Amino acid sequence: MVYDTALLDLDGVVYIDQDAVPGVIPALNLARDEFGMRLTYVTNNASRSSQRVAEHLIELGLKVTADDVVTSAQAGAAELAKILAPGSRVFVIGSEDLSREVELVGMVASHDDSLTYDAVIHGYWPDMPWRILDYAGEVLRTGVPWIATNMDMTIPTPDGIAPGNGTMVTALGHSVNRVPTLVAGKPETPLMQQSIARTGAKRPLVIGDRLDTDIHGANNVGVDSLLVLSGVTTLPEILLAPVELRPTYIAFDATAVLEPQIGVKYVGRIASCEGWQVMAGDIFGSGDELLGFKAIAVAYWSGFMSIDAAMENLREMDLGVQ
Repeated sequence: MVYDTALLDLDGVVYIDQDAVPGVIPALNLARDEFGMRLTYVTNNASRSSQRVAEHLIELGLKVTADDVVTSAQAGAAELAKILAPGSRVFVIGSEDLSREVELVGMVASHDDSLTYDAVIHGYWPDMPWRILDYAGEVLRTGVPWIATNMDMTIPTPDGIAPGNGTMVTALGHSVNRVPTLVAGKPETPLMQQSIARTGAKRPLVIGDRLDTDIHGANNVGVDSLLVLSGVTTLPEILLAPVELRPTYIAFDATAVLEPQIGVKYVGRIASCEGWQVMAGDIFGSGDELLGFKAIAVAYWSGFMSIDAAMENLREMDLGVQ
């Protein structure tokens, strides 16, 4: 399958914190310049504008403009415009860039606690004052629509995993006894649909590092996906994923966009992937161990191997099982 457009997540795929994932920048530029692939960067992070994201990507060496970036802030603001009249007042739990996206669709963005509001939009904001949450709770108790830009429970950082926007949305929801009216970001469909519509993609490929957002989001809109291991997901987590969270392809990082992907073949109760073969609950062969993992995963998903046998094989291959 040849794909005309890559819809790339950012954190854990293109960069981690401020630094590029090794090898990914030149690979993406080559995919764009030599093979004509449209590259669109699709992020659940609502704290930065598409322009600021593009500037960061340019600093890393990518050939990109703000039009190549789609954020959950944009998707959330677009959803507000569908349900509110122009000039409606929106309480913003989020950055100035999120407020700007709300204003661009004709709404009044504020978090002044002396005003009344027609809706709330909630995005990632690492420097959020606690008083904002306090008044947001009061606004939400009035029953106005509540748009969450995303529900990511964690984000990758150079020092490990940190809390994401979903942790604060969940905490606020518990305090007011309600859940968001709508979630704009992945895995829900608004952000994915907006990205596909903007690019005019005929054969899009979603590239991400998270099963619960990127891969689930791709499956929700019926497009293929590449799960990369440069972010937060481990091989055992992929193995245990329910069908709606399973990727089309797996690779170590997004440089795989330049490489043909090797699939798993199975006949009877034997699964094989290049130099590896799984039969009778065991794996045999040599070569790229990620290909061995693919054979194990397909054997387990197809019912040819028990979970205990699959985990034992991952353990023997030293693939992240303790």
